[in-house]
Amino acid sequence: MQWQQVWRGEGELMLGYWSPITQSAGFVSKGALAASVILMMAGFTLSESLPAYKTSPDVLHPPSAEYWLGTNGIGQDVFIGLVRAAPVTIFLALVTATAALVLALAASSLAAFGGPAVRGAVLRVVDVLQVIPSILLLLLLAAWIQPGFLGLVVLLALTGWHEDVRVALPILLRELTRENVHFARRMGASRTYCLRHHILPAIWPAIVGLFLQNVRQAALKSAGFGFLGLTDPRLLTWGSMMQDAMEHLYTDAWAWLLLPPAGALSLFLIGILIIGEGYSQSGGLTGKEQYDPG
Repeated sequence: MQWQQVWRGEGELMLGYWSPITQSAGFVSKGALAASVILMMAGFTLSESLPAYKTSPDVLHPPSAEYWLGTNGIGQDVFIGLVRAAPVTIFLALVTATAALVLALAASSLAAFGGPAVRGAVLRVVDVLQVIPSILLLLLLAAWIQPGFLGLVVLLALTGWHEDVRVALPILLRELTRENVHFARRMGASRTYCLRHHILPAIWPAIVGLFLQNVRQAALKSAGFGFLGLTDPRLLTWGSMMQDAMEHLYTDAWAWLLLPPAGALSLFLIGILIIGEGYSQSGGLTGKEQYDPG
């Protein structure tokens, strides 16, 4: 199944490692995704209640009772920065993944319902975008405009949606030609009815798989831009916090400047993998929960 291959392609070994955990915990993706959104909103609330992420005379202070994770080169508390950057980093990844998926589904629907000519035009656009080295284009644009939150979302979504079309379009075309859809149409069912009761339930597992994959890619790319110092300096993310360690890689300070944000980003990515594995184990990626064409 194509959506299973999408999800399992890059992290198969890691998914297998976490599989017993997700199975024993009865992990269900719907609840996990809802919990992620709740945690993100709680992070926004918690970050507002923390002291300001401001400079102080305590420059490069190691971890202590006063500064749990130390301070950076201008005296900012790393722990406060880590908490304040958490909701921004997660929200950025979720919004970017949603925007890219919406663009991909819109293009796939246009290609599926628009006939051979429109489909050919859409696929040629996708071909062109796949040939262009998007990461180089992203680096050039990011270095030029130093995007903030909205700029990053637009850049990452516009340069990432085409990869999903190659997966979503064949699935959509296959479902449109199924017997149950043709039978429903012959019995007088509207296109809206077929979309809600036959097509969407069938392609939903693929949509979830693509979304989770997009979240991981968006989190990694945005962190990379922040680490390279290509984003707006006012945008506090885990990636931009890692960039603070660049000037101190040959001192002991690299440990408390680099490891906390890198560890937080790794935990977030592992959490996304666990959610995907839980969804797969619960039957989500095989469509057993929502749809059984037999």
